[in-house]
Amino acid sequence: MIKMEKAELSDAKILLEVQKEAFLKYAQKYGDFDSNPYHMDLHRMEFNIKYHYGQYYKLLDENTLAIIGGLFCFELDEKPIMKIAQFYLKSEYQHLGYGTFILNELFNRNPEVKTWYVDTIMQEEYNVEFYQHLGFEIIDVEEEHEGLSFVTFMKKTNKK
Repeated sequence: MIKMEKAELSDAKILLEVQKEAFLKYAQKYGDFDSNPYHMDLHRMEFNIKYHYGQYYKLLDENTLAIIGGLFCFELDEKPIMKIAQFYLKSEYQHLGYGTFILNELFNRNPEVKTWYVDTIMQEEYNVEFYQHLGFEIIDVEEEHEGLSFVTFMKKTNKK
C-alpha cells in the first residue's frame, strides 16, 4: 500500500527526481511544452512545497518508506476551490489502484473543498478515463500544438 505524508523541504530533491522520471515519457512523446512538470527546477519544487495556499504530499511505499510519487494541489481564489497541479507515481506503482486511493484520501483530508480542478493530456486516454472514473467532468479542451491537447476537468463535491 501507499502512505501519503506532507512533503518537507528535505524531500524536494527526491520528489523532483521522481517527478522528472514520471513526466519524461510525455516530453519524449509530445515534444517540448512549457507546462510539462519534467522541466521543473529545484527552486520551483521548493516553492511549491512551501506554498502557503498549497498542499504538497510525498507518496511513500508503505514497506520501504521510499518516495514513489508526489501530489501538489493549491487553492484557486478561495479555500473551497482547489486545483491538482501535479500528481505522479513511479511507473511500477501505476495501474494498481493507488491513484484512486490517493485522490480519495486527498478529498477526505479536504472536506471543505467543494470544487476540484485538474488538467491532463487529452491524448492520454488512461489518464482521461482515470479522472472520469473519480467523478471529474470535462469542462474545457485546449490545443497546445498539433497532436497535443489539454483537457480540464472539474469535480463538485456534495459534502456539507
